[in-house]
Amino acid sequence: MTAQATAADTTAAAFRAALDSVFASPAYRWAEMPAPERFLREWWQRLGNWLGGLRADNPAAFRLLLLALLVVLIAVIAHGAWVVWRTVRGAAVPGGGATPLAAREPRDAAWYRRAADRAAAAGRIAEALQLAFVGLALGLESDGLLRYDPSKTPAECAREARLAPEDRLRLRALVHTLYACAFGGGACGADDYRRWREATAAPWHAAAG
Repeated sequence: MTAQATAADTTAAAFRAALDSVFASPAYRWAEMPAPERFLREWWQRLGNWLGGLRADNPAAFRLLLLALLVVLIAVIAHGAWVVWRTVRGAAVPGGGATPLAAREPRDAAWYRRAADRAAAAGRIAEALQLAFVGLALGLESDGLLRYDPSKTPAECAREARLAPEDRLRLRALVHTLYACAFGGGACGADDYRRWREATAAPWHAAAG
């Protein structure tokens, strides 16, 4: 009887251990997961599965998707850098803020062009191009060709400008050079700035109709 009782106890203990092991698995964790968290986990898993399938079934499309995401990331970084730069420039007050508002020089298109030329003369080409572009945008706005806002990036201004096709292409080329020099680390010198400024000084024409 003692041997039988010991064997029964051993079997029961083994059975309980097996049950504990089974019910400890994730499938038997019945705690209720919040709906938003469950939705995000399911969405993330589906996205991972879709990307894995796309990579396996269509490598070319997968590479194009990665390239598009990289372009979007660069555009977001450029937009952020532009907004930060405009914010810092707008917050800077000459002379520690001692100059009355009425006595300050109005910051119109001509002011930004002069500031750009001064920055270029000092060798700050990237800053000069950014200042010159603000002057260009304000000039286009005064001609009724663009509704400018400091929060807009140069690329957004180029898309929204109401220009003739050839002038739209010229503006896009100017924006490309601006991004390459100011944000892309491209080498730009005084001659590059001079040619850029000459291109902005040519007449701008409105789109037909």
